[in-house]
Amino acid sequence: MLILFSIVLDRLSKNNIIKMEVVKKMDPIDIRILEELKDNSRKSFNEIAESVGRTEATVRRRVNQLKEAGVIKRFTIVYEADSKPKIKATVKIEPDFKRIKEICAALSKIDEVTDIWRLSGDCGIFLKVEIDSIEKFNPLIETKISQIDGISIKETCFITQEIKSKFL
Repeated sequence: MLILFSIVLDRLSKNNIIKMEVVKKMDPIDIRILEELKDNSRKSFNEIAESVGRTEATVRRRVNQLKEAGVIKRFTIVYEADSKPKIKATVKIEPDFKRIKEICAALSKIDEVTDIWRLSGDCGIFLKVEIDSIEKFNPLIETKISQIDGISIKETCFITQEIKSKFL
């Protein structure tokens, strides 16, 4: 962990180095606070303080330091507005590596694309997409994803069952 931070610190301005010192000094209490927030970002500082054995003021101060250091990027929720489950699929793409940044930026703008992974070696890019119905899959591939210059779609697979997900 320290090697990673020392590399990052070399690239940061003087003001950000001070903020990164907080990250470098994270202790087990900070980790427990992060785990509590990860589990439920609406937990009060009092509830977290009880769980981690510290005062509310200590938890509040540490959370603020973690936010300032960029460890905590945002507080969010996971929700399902529509009771009908989405159709999920994966798409394996072979990109033109000379255009990889443009391709990733274009894919990021497609609402149905929920996850993008750039893989090592010749594996290319792996996407997870969510659509309202199976009838919308081909139009998504044909009119949105395939239209991006430098993309060759190698494989598509429908997800039939989610066994484990951080959002289940």
